[in-house]
Amino acid sequence: MMRLLILILAILVLFLTACARPDLSVESVNSELDAGRMGSMVLSIRNAQTNATEEGLYTFNSSDALCLVLRAVSHDDRLRILSEPLHLGSLRSGSVVRVEIDALAGEDIGIYPVDIILSYMWLSSIETSGGASPEVYFLYENSTDVFPVEVKVVTGPVLSLFPSKSSIEIKNLGDRTAKSVSVQITSPVVLRRSGIELGDIPPGKSKSIEIPKLEGEEYPVVCMVNYTSGFTEVSTELASVVRTRQLPGGAILLLVPVIAVALYVVFSRNELRRIIGR
Repeated sequence: MMRLLILILAILVLFLTACARPDLSVESVNSELDAGRMGSMVLSIRNAQTNATEEGLYTFNSSDALCLVLRAVSHDDRLRILSEPLHLGSLRSGSVVRVEIDALAGEDIGIYPVDIILSYMWLSSIETSGGASPEVYFLYENSTDVFPVEVKVVTGPVLSLFPSKSSIEIKNLGDRTAKSVSVQITSPVVLRRSGIELGDIPPGKSKSIEIPKLEGEEYPVVCMVNYTSGFTEVSTELASVVRTRQLPGGAILLLVPVIAVALYVVFSRNELRRIIGR
């Protein structure tokens, strides 16, 4: 009786879900990488098929992608895929999964082709055999879908340090926004601070950090800067020099008579030459 019930359910489900194989698609959430750095491509994998059927305790759904494996292949040596094949399990109809693929971009800016290869199994048919006590067989088929995506390699955020007597300016000289920028001043001791939150710094823009008045001629300034580029966290150390030395007022006063004497000597020599010439 139980086998007969299974057979009836299998035939019913197969009829309802005939030819409803998985309908997979790949959407790029973030496909920009910074030149010369390791970063992550973020992709969204969707099973757009919606012909799911469940009957009581039994589920027979030919639209589920089973044992799903994702593999990324770069067609340019300047873009190296670091991630191993990703085993994503089963992707049911109507479901979406987000994945990250690590890659190392070269120094050349441009657009690079990458293939996203999805391999999976799906329930292709249900067969029966036998007479009074039939056997039910679930037949699975292996499939592979290939989706081309474009990866854009950009300069990325390039943060530089421009200190002055009253502030430290962090400027983005790159072509991508540096997000959630935080700064820790590690040197000199007199300026040491941590937890300085500057927010986002778009390309060509800057944020300033006010510093106290310094006594002395010059100070080497070292900052540890953390920020996010795309979905990748970056930490870098920036260094520069704060120059506080100015020409003293007394030195300027001493230069005045020296310049006057020099002008007098030049004028006297020219006047003497004019008299001799006569």
